[in-house]
Amino acid sequence: MDSTDATLVDRTRNGDERAFAELVRRYQAAVWGTAHRLLGNSSEKEDAVQETFLRAFTALGKFDPKYPFGPWILRIAANYCIDQLRKRKSGKTRLWSELGDLEQERLLRDFTRDGGVESSVKSDLESYAEAARSLLDRLNPKYRAAFVLREVEEREYDEVAEILGTTGAAARVRVCRARSELQKKLSELPGIKTGKKRDANENEKL
Repeated sequence: MDSTDATLVDRTRNGDERAFAELVRRYQAAVWGTAHRLLGNSSEKEDAVQETFLRAFTALGKFDPKYPFGPWILRIAANYCIDQLRKRKSGKTRLWSELGDLEQERLLRDFTRDGGVESSVKSDLESYAEAARSLLDRLNPKYRAAFVLREVEEREYDEVAEILGTTGAAARVRVCRARSELQKKLSELPGIKTGKKRDANENEKL
């Protein structure tokens, strides 16, 4: 772990509130970004950030300083967000609409495995984006979290695994299943065509 982080953690454990305030300052943007990608809704993001640091402060006594603080705090954030996604009974999130234009275009390419979007989709990109957003909202929360961390935030699989508290292989499987489910659902929508299907044996290889 970063030596300064280690010092701040140690000082916090000894009652120095200013040390924890510095940890919050260092990692608030990263926690906010994770909550933004997973939840989308502004009011929920604020709650997620506050709850993440509250849980981190409460659990700091169990934190092992041999490991980096950053992935640990992001794991707390991701777990909280996944819990919130599971609790949702209805309603839509703003996940897709809050993505930047370049991120939307890249995800659209990912959904069409040949690297392009069919001409019929290009002529009605708004409908396609709405369909993709709706499908993202309906993914299994743990698959959605892995997909967003990997495909939107472009994190390495090892980092995705560390944040989600799983193995690298499991992280790959979750992303693969999320992508496959999105492709399958998109291919079933009227007027929307996707590119070549992924090898059916790929999941087994992972």
